[in-house]
Amino acid sequence: MTIINRIILVGNGFDLAHGLATKYEDFINWYLDEWFNQVKEQSMVNKYGTYSYKLCSFKPKLRGVDTWEIDQWRNEKQFPTGKKFLEYLEKKSELFNLEQASFMKRICRSIETKGWVDIENEYYDALNHEYLEIPEKLNKEFEIIKSELIKYLKNIQESKIEQLTINKKLKEKIFAPIKSREIAIGSLDSEIPNEVIPNQCLLLNFNYTKTADLYFQGLDRATVFINHIHGELTNPDSIIFGYGDELDDGYKDIVKRRNNEHLMNIKSIKYLETPNYRDMLAFIKAAPYQIYIMGHSCGNSDRTLLNTLFEHDNCVSIKPFYYEGEKGYDNYLDLVQNISRNFTDMKLMRNRVVNKTFCDTI
Repeated sequence: MTIINRIILVGNGFDLAHGLATKYEDFINWYLDEWFNQVKEQSMVNKYGTYSYKLCSFKPKLRGVDTWEIDQWRNEKQFPTGKKFLEYLEKKSELFNLEQASFMKRICRSIETKGWVDIENEYYDALNHEYLEIPEKLNKEFEIIKSELIKYLKNIQESKIEQLTINKKLKEKIFAPIKSREIAIGSLDSEIPNEVIPNQCLLLNFNYTKTADLYFQGLDRATVFINHIHGELTNPDSIIFGYGDELDDGYKDIVKRRNNEHLMNIKSIKYLETPNYRDMLAFIKAAPYQIYIMGHSCGNSDRTLLNTLFEHDNCVSIKPFYYEGEKGYDNYLDLVQNISRNFTDMKLMRNRVVNKTFCDTI
C-alpha cells in the first residue's frame, strides 16, 4: 500500500478568495482612517498644536489659516478617507509641517507607484539600506505596524470570518485524491494507482486568520493536523511577522554585523519560540508528501521555510492552485516563477511542480 501525505500550504490569497479585505493595502488604508479619526478628535481640543498618532504627525505653520483649515477637516465629501487627507497635507507643504515615519513613507510610496505593497519585503529592503546603521529605529516602527495589523485582522476575524460558510467545491479540491500524473518521475520506489487518498493532511497556515481552519472542522484529528506556522491572533505574542530568506546574500552581510537588532524580525530565528516549525519537520520526515499551494505567493519573505519543504527528499509533488481573472488572465506563470526562486536545484523544480494542464484554480 502506497502512503502519501498532503500539505495544504495556505497564504493570503485564500482569504482574498473568500472576499476578505486582507491585502496589506487594505490594512494601510484602515490605519490611515484610524489616524485621521484620532487627529480630528485632537483638533476639537487644541486648534493650534501638533497633531500626532503613532507613525504620523503634523503641525500647522500659519496660525491664522490654521483655524479655517481645521474646520474643513470634518468635511467628509472633501476628505472621505485618511488617505485623502494625508495626500492633502503632502500637497499643502506651505501650510503644514508633516512628519511621517520613514518606513511608513516607504510603504505608502510602494502602494502609490506599484499599486500594492509587501510589507515584509519592504522591511528587509529597508534593513539592508537606509536603516542598515540604525536597525533599532526600523524595529520600533515595524513593531507599531505589526500591532496595528493584529488589531485590524482581529476585527476581520470576529466580524467576518466567524460568520463565513465554507465553499463546498473548494473543500472537495482540498481533500481530492492524489493523481499519479501529479507525482514527480522516479520519486517513489513503486508506482501508485491512478488515484490515492492522502493518508494524513497537514494544514500549514501562513495566515494569522482562521479562514482555512473552517475546512478542517469536525475531521478526524488522527489524520488531519493544523499548524499556524506564523502564530494566531488569539495569542499576539506568537505572531511571526518579518522576513525569512537566509539564502539571500544580504542576509549574510547583516549577520556579519553582529548586532542582534538586525535579526530581531528574521523568521527562521523566531520559529524557535514555538514548537510549530519542529512539528512541520516531523511531518515531512514521516512519509512522502504532496504540497498544495493555495493562496500563497511563494515570495522571498518565506524562502527559507519553502526551500526546506520543496527540496526535501520526501516531497513528491508541488501543485499550485492559481487565480483566474478577467479576459483570460491567470497568475499560474507568476506563481511558478516565484516557486522556482525557492529552489536551488532547477531540475528538481521542473520534475516536482505539476504542470498547468493538471492544476486547478482556487
